[in-house]
Amino acid sequence: MRIFYVLLAVSIAARGFAITPSDDARQTSEYLKSLPAAQRPVFDQTQILALASLPLSCIDHPQQQQDHPQTYLWVYDGRPHPAQDYDRNRAFYGCYDWHSAVNSTWTLVALLRQNPKMFLAPVIRQRLTEHLGKDNIAGEVEFFRYAKIGDAEGKNFERPYGYTWLLKLYGELQTWNDPDAQKLSANMQPLVKLMAGKYVDYLKSMPYPMRVGVHPNTALTMSFALDYADAVNDSDVKTGVHDAAVRFFGNDKSCPTAYEPSNGDFASPCLAEAMVMGRVLDQKSFVSWLNDFLPPVYSPAFKVYQSEIDTARITASGSNADAEDTNGLLGAKSHLIGLAFQRAADLLRIASALPADDPRVAVFQRLADLNAQQGFRKIGEAGYLGQHWLATYAVLYMQAQAAAIQK
Repeated sequence: MRIFYVLLAVSIAARGFAITPSDDARQTSEYLKSLPAAQRPVFDQTQILALASLPLSCIDHPQQQQDHPQTYLWVYDGRPHPAQDYDRNRAFYGCYDWHSAVNSTWTLVALLRQNPKMFLAPVIRQRLTEHLGKDNIAGEVEFFRYAKIGDAEGKNFERPYGYTWLLKLYGELQTWNDPDAQKLSANMQPLVKLMAGKYVDYLKSMPYPMRVGVHPNTALTMSFALDYADAVNDSDVKTGVHDAAVRFFGNDKSCPTAYEPSNGDFASPCLAEAMVMGRVLDQKSFVSWLNDFLPPVYSPAFKVYQSEIDTARITASGSNADAEDTNGLLGAKSHLIGLAFQRAADLLRIASALPADDPRVAVFQRLADLNAQQGFRKIGEAGYLGQHWLATYAVLYMQAQAAAIQK
């Protein structure tokens, strides 16, 4: 009995010392003051041209990939070579792999839409017209329908990451009041319809989410799908994402931020999940959910998002692509550089989902600027395996920054 009263007294004392809302706000404010000053990256014409040049330099160059289905692009009759007329019956074959070709195309569209008179505009329009022609899209549809014997080997090819990038690309084109964009979005409709249906079926079939920091991450790909669904008002995709997000993440608590990052991550599992829940929950519900999911911003458990992402000690992965990468500039290192941009974009979108007077908003915005600074500082260190896609994640941050400023 004495033990019972001792435990009861300890419990009461603990509740008495619980952090009150005013204490939380004070500690959050003090933490914000302790953060380094950050210069928000400026997207001037020089920066925009530099970003556009990266995907533009690779979009026309097919590369053999071991994980690409043999029925997609490459022919293996002796020395491997691309299929005849691949540039007429495939849309996405450059920039290393399929999903990078898709997101690189999106990057060019997003930058051109923002800067229609930019110096590279004529060549970008030409490349978009060549890659997104009706015959090119028809070839993609034929492949992803898996209508031929042997095509089943690619059944999971690019699902879900590539699927959702394809949807996001279409959303960018379809909502752009530009004659070329409208023509190309019309060309893409058959492939988009196919991909949207496959993606919703995929979400419904999943018993559990993927919480990794790379391509299959469920929350990350949901955000791309929501960008598309919100842009074109696709209620099936929007409902599919909403239902799956609540089912997968609605009861999540205490995300293990200490586990981040893993070697080779380009996305934060905790921030990606919080960002997508900020989009599917109403504000009041999201605040309550976030309070249980992420640690207080001033706590040691949250300071991982303030810390510099260590890319200096990454070594080559051992893949063929990295064979001459003696300095470890490719593969995992490029992913970790991209992680800085993804963190920054997620932090801004989480902040935008909170009430304007929430003291965490300013902290998230400052941490976003610090992470973005890091990404731009290191983007030149990534080698080709990074530079073919890092511009995409820099532009994702750019869009999140613009949206936050407009709010």
